[in-house]
Amino acid sequence: MKKLFLCFLSLITFGCCTHYPRYGILPPSIAALSVRFMEPTEWNGKFVPASQGCRFQGGQGSTPALYVSGIPQQANLLILEIDNLDIPSLSENGGLGSIGFYHNGESAAVLLPVPGESYSLPNFAFKEKANRVNPTKPYPYMPPCIEKKQRYMATIKAVKRTGSFDKQKTELLGIGEIYLGIY
Repeated sequence: MKKLFLCFLSLITFGCCTHYPRYGILPPSIAALSVRFMEPTEWNGKFVPASQGCRFQGGQGSTPALYVSGIPQQANLLILEIDNLDIPSLSENGGLGSIGFYHNGESAAVLLPVPGESYSLPNFAFKEKANRVNPTKPYPYMPPCIEKKQRYMATIKAVKRTGSFDKQKTELLGIGEIYLGIY
């Protein structure tokens, strides 16, 4: 009942809202980003391709190429967070890593693949936060590894970041999700 009341209250307060299963109801000031896999791709949203697993299991894992639209004009960064939904400590805020992409203010963008298990990133990307899988190997992205039949999700956040390096302010402008599949 309390949840229903809060939902009703936010509809009155904010008008039309977007609901994300993992984030709840977002106010209309936060845009709903549309996210899909770029074609051609072996990613299908049902199963994580075996080739995209970790090196230990013979993979060459990298993030999928994603097409993101509905990006607010003020956004100057897109943050890709990848999570393992079946391990609580890795199920949110980029448990497998968080990668930043510089953005030019367009309403759509292509997030090119970034290699996993590497500290060396392409010049269009940077490490936002290290993965929490293995603290001794704080890669920006750790592909699925060892555990089988686990579910993976990617969240893309459009943000506006301002300020000097040591006093940055980050404002969330939009959010979108895509289910990556089971590995």
